[in-house]
Amino acid sequence: MRIPIFLYINVMKILIPIVSIVLLISSCGNNTNNKAKDVNKVKNERVTKDTLIPLEEGEYTLSDDVFGEVKELKGESCPVDQIFRVSELKMIIKDSILIVSNRNGDNAFMAYSMPDFKFIKSFGIIGRGPDEFQIPRLVKSEGKDVLCYVYSCTSEDIYSLGKDFILKKLSIKLPSEEKHYFGNKQLQSFSSNEFLYVDNIKKGKAIFNLKVQNDTVSSKLVNKLAFSSTYKNWAAYIGDFGASKKHGRIVYAYKKFKRLLFMDLESGKTRVVKFKTKETKRGNIKGMLSADNVTHYWGMSAHDDYVYVLYSGRTPIQVGKENEKTSGYIFVEQYDWNGNPIRKFKLDHWGYFCVNEAEDTLYLASYIEEQPFLKFELPKLMK
Repeated sequence: MRIPIFLYINVMKILIPIVSIVLLISSCGNNTNNKAKDVNKVKNERVTKDTLIPLEEGEYTLSDDVFGEVKELKGESCPVDQIFRVSELKMIIKDSILIVSNRNGDNAFMAYSMPDFKFIKSFGIIGRGPDEFQIPRLVKSEGKDVLCYVYSCTSEDIYSLGKDFILKKLSIKLPSEEKHYFGNKQLQSFSSNEFLYVDNIKKGKAIFNLKVQNDTVSSKLVNKLAFSSTYKNWAAYIGDFGASKKHGRIVYAYKKFKRLLFMDLESGKTRVVKFKTKETKRGNIKGMLSADNVTHYWGMSAHDDYVYVLYSGRTPIQVGKENEKTSGYIFVEQYDWNGNPIRKFKLDHWGYFCVNEAEDTLYLASYIEEQPFLKFELPKLMK
């Protein structure tokens, strides 16, 4: 039997408001509960450009159980012929080549073929002369012809590293908001003409965008990282910085707070993810950097689909005592580019890391083991 059109319209006029009210009520509640629902959803899908939704603004306070079960991972040793002492190491993988920033004799960098860890060469002279390095930092590259960039903290020069392992100095330098005896910046690259960087500012830190157009260099403030009048120096806001050109997003993980900032560059929207922890000790620069202050986040590997962040949750003094007796341990937290927690792992070693997202593999360099490199297989996410 067909329903008369006038009766159908009248019924819909009644149903639509009722459905709207039900949906509104179901979407209300505290941010933590809403967040937990989001997490359950994203755990079952890989976040790609097609599925990444607009960034939802706000500040979300979560508890550690939002990750669900913490998965313990056991590292597999990856022996190399070139034995070296791990110290403030940084790693980047591109085109099956592992670039390592760590002293090896008179050189600042090493290159290995992956996944066999076959040593290719050392390069980059350590020294105080022109085009020599004292405190270099590796910067991920989006370009096909550049393996990575190198930022020299002492000279503040930026170099590109080609596939021939030759370092070429770029014609640009980053401006400084505050003068230091060396550049205290962290960089991310969208191209050889566009860099995002974190620098010290008065009573805090900030993210800037630097672009080069027709030989003109311009720098623009993107976001201030200080968030509390209680902590009034740059040391309180040190952390790790990542970016995704594919998604137009940036992320900052604070070292002294269990707090992450996600930002969409196009819209300017920000989302803060923080966790319930004890209040961070207050202090001047020296006090904030002391070894008895808890370290939260202190290493990041940002990729197209996900962001991976090392998490300690202990003081450097505690970690040092643990590592005298064992190989230590460290946590890795995984997020999507909307700030949704995905998974949390516990690694059976302490060290520096990077992720090869294409292979679902995490590599860690341990300063405790004689053979420094370890490999951790990440469980595949359900699609």
